[in-house]
Amino acid sequence: MKLDLFAETDHRTPLSFPHFPTRLQAVVWRNWGLVAADKLAFTLRTTVTELEEIAQGLGLPVPEAADPLWLSRGYITILRANWHLLPYEQLLVLLDWTEEQMAFALKEDDFLWIKMGSLKPAIEPVYYRPLTDEEREKTERLRATITRYFPEDGTAAPNEWGIGLASAPEKPFAFLDGFRYAGASQRQREASSAGGGTVPADGEDKVVLNGSTSIVLPENASGRVRTFAERFASKLERDWGLRLRVADGGKPVGPNSSVVQLKLAPDAGKLRESHRIAAEGNRVTVEAVDENGLLRGLQWIASGMNEQGGPFVARGVTNRSTRYDFRLLYSYFAVYGDPLLDPELDPYPEHLLESLSETGVNAVWLQCVLYQLVPFAEAPEMSIGWERRVEGLRRLAARAAEYGIGIYLYFNEPRSMPLEFFEARPDWKGHTIGTHASMCTSHPEVQRYLKEGTAALFRSVPELAGLFTITMSENMTNCYSVSGRSKLTCPRCSERSPAEVVAEVNRLIAEGAHSAKPDARIVCWTWGWRESNGFDLERCISLLPKGVSVMSVSEDEKPTNVGGVPGQVVDYSISQVGPGDKSRNVWKAARRHGLQAYAKVQFNNTWECSAVPFLPVFDLVNEHIGNLNEEGVSGLMLSWTLGGYPSPTLEMASRHYWMTGTDEEGQDASEAEPAPLRMLRGKFGYETGSDIARATTAFSEAFRHFPFHVSVVYTAPMNYGPGNLLHLTPTGYNATMVGFPYDDVHRWRAIYPPETFEEQFRLLTEGWKQGLSQLIEAGRQLTDSHKQDAYTNLLHNALGAYYHFRSTYHQIAFVLERERLAGADDPTAAASFRQRMKELAEREIGITRQLYDLMRRDSRIGYEASNHYYYTARMLQEKVVNCHDLCEKLSAAEVPVQEEASGQ
Repeated sequence: MKLDLFAETDHRTPLSFPHFPTRLQAVVWRNWGLVAADKLAFTLRTTVTELEEIAQGLGLPVPEAADPLWLSRGYITILRANWHLLPYEQLLVLLDWTEEQMAFALKEDDFLWIKMGSLKPAIEPVYYRPLTDEEREKTERLRATITRYFPEDGTAAPNEWGIGLASAPEKPFAFLDGFRYAGASQRQREASSAGGGTVPADGEDKVVLNGSTSIVLPENASGRVRTFAERFASKLERDWGLRLRVADGGKPVGPNSSVVQLKLAPDAGKLRESHRIAAEGNRVTVEAVDENGLLRGLQWIASGMNEQGGPFVARGVTNRSTRYDFRLLYSYFAVYGDPLLDPELDPYPEHLLESLSETGVNAVWLQCVLYQLVPFAEAPEMSIGWERRVEGLRRLAARAAEYGIGIYLYFNEPRSMPLEFFEARPDWKGHTIGTHASMCTSHPEVQRYLKEGTAALFRSVPELAGLFTITMSENMTNCYSVSGRSKLTCPRCSERSPAEVVAEVNRLIAEGAHSAKPDARIVCWTWGWRESNGFDLERCISLLPKGVSVMSVSEDEKPTNVGGVPGQVVDYSISQVGPGDKSRNVWKAARRHGLQAYAKVQFNNTWECSAVPFLPVFDLVNEHIGNLNEEGVSGLMLSWTLGGYPSPTLEMASRHYWMTGTDEEGQDASEAEPAPLRMLRGKFGYETGSDIARATTAFSEAFRHFPFHVSVVYTAPMNYGPGNLLHLTPTGYNATMVGFPYDDVHRWRAIYPPETFEEQFRLLTEGWKQGLSQLIEAGRQLTDSHKQDAYTNLLHNALGAYYHFRSTYHQIAFVLERERLAGADDPTAAASFRQRMKELAEREIGITRQLYDLMRRDSRIGYEASNHYYYTARMLQEKVVNCHDLCEKLSAAEVPVQEEASGQ
């Protein structure tokens, strides 16, 4: 793959950064601590000594070791930081990449080239040179600004609520080790007011587990069942100081010993994982339709112990009939591009699998490219390393199965190819766009490649649980994947309908998979199947093969009306609660044709704000899943690349995955109190949990003000928040898809009038701020350290979301004021516009300073798996310098016609 397919353009002027005296200093600032000093020095054609002199002048710590994780897990952050600073030739040196590696990342790393704007500004190389006296003087002023806002003692900035952040500072990527067990071993947890905590005496209404309790396995139990039991025993030892013995089925147990009996009772009439828990006498029996159902029963028992405050199980019978037997999630931190090649980039380490399993997840996914997993005879050089990837996939699938989790691959096939690929096989070429063309899936040889390649994949990795397909997306795959019939350049497919071609692609994939593994689950995602674009949904679904499932984004095409502006959901949303009529119709059509119906949802976060692991809007999520409970869908895809954190939101949602009750089908699943309230009372006690629930209700109500539109969520600055710079004059750049917001307010606002757009973010943030006041007041009641950890997690996410939303409001208002200033003829009006711009920049300094303190104490803030860190702590410091520089210029009425480019 050639880098010239992503060439630097000559007509674009790169952004300038006038808050730095020189462009060289901007490069040093943004890369210090991300790239090793010797590598950075080599890139800039200087010595480490000269480089450290530049760094020291900026107030950077010298020396500072670079964390190698930035190059393996944060390379997109480095690329974005330098996109307007360095040409490709220097980026390759900085990252230690080949041209092929850069080209592959831009093409295959989750639409990275699109995120970058499908352009690379042409930039002269930046090399070291000594600073002039004037530049040294400006550097001293810059350093004084940094010292003013960021004291060397690390003192946190005061926030609006007068509270400090108790968490200790942590380094970026510290969250990689953050999923380990947080409870204290060899002691009971302190009882919450929701559950008591005193171990009941014999004869009371609970079966008490103790040191003599045995877990009895089913006869001829598999190794997985034993693993489930042993892990349950270890958890009870950690939580309650008990060590239960695991006994094989059929072996006698002492007559006075309590027993946890595991039984298998297959039932084709129930969905997978359905189970029944009976607590009678001194025995707790878990009976399930399959092995994973035994795991879910044990997890339910352990969760109940935590809520009740003791190692006991309430007497009686509880039936848990599975409502959603497919619950798919993406890793919170998987490297999107090629994670199977490097064991150090394990997308699903043990502690993450355990955490996800405990929140009810039973399927996880990762991206793949077929020719990287199966040898491609037509271009074997593209398959180099396939054996190692397959072996990595096998190991991952085997490990995940021990947590009741299946591995799924995201299948976006067949991939388009550069035009030179088709010189030897011109009849394979389908629809052409620019330098690439699709491999036409109407051609028999391409069909054979797709079907046999899929079969070969499942033969190589029989542990693989299944695939989900996207057949119309930003990636060009089949000829209709990114084009309607009127624009199609493929002569074969132009004679066929889009529905026929898309259904055929899914059929070929399913037939290939099922020929090697009959029970492989193939999920056909209807993303991009839009009747408004001439796509016949009903026809396509009717042509799908038996045995596949049909998945639709729950809220897709749902009508909206925010701020009095009518619109429609495209993609997915949390602020707009689904499902919509389009998805209901898709699910009905699937069932009419004998196919299972699934819903794609986002419960943790969306592009409305993905820079925090979860948005604590539990009421909206609970309302959404409550609606889905009535729709007859049996599977949920819980996240795209964003939203994979094992959060309280997922814990709350998991209460809906089973119909839980005392009758055979578990039909009295409705609880006396809403799931968010019950969860929060279980975590924090009755009174405090109730107060926190009121705060999260305020967040939910505030979030309904979000001005949803697909252009808003993909281009406005909510994901970057304070990490996006302010500019005194227009940059001239268009905002990109979750890449660079720039200052493109009119793309940000989409269908919303400017004043309405600004007002909706004001309403959102004012309402969110009220919720934060309630949350902070509720937190003052907490004394238990375990509850404090859960509270801190909730507070950090609520604060992080607020800072991103409030900064977005500031940026919208700033750019609109800038436009008014540009059109002002009256000096008095111009002075008023400048004053408000200055006030907004000053407020932005305060918000940025607070986000900086939060990010340094919570490494999750600002991170998303497919975009890496949206900003670094040092970039937030730069934003403060940027705003301070603007304030000085606005005070002096210095608003240039065009920003001056920084010197080299």
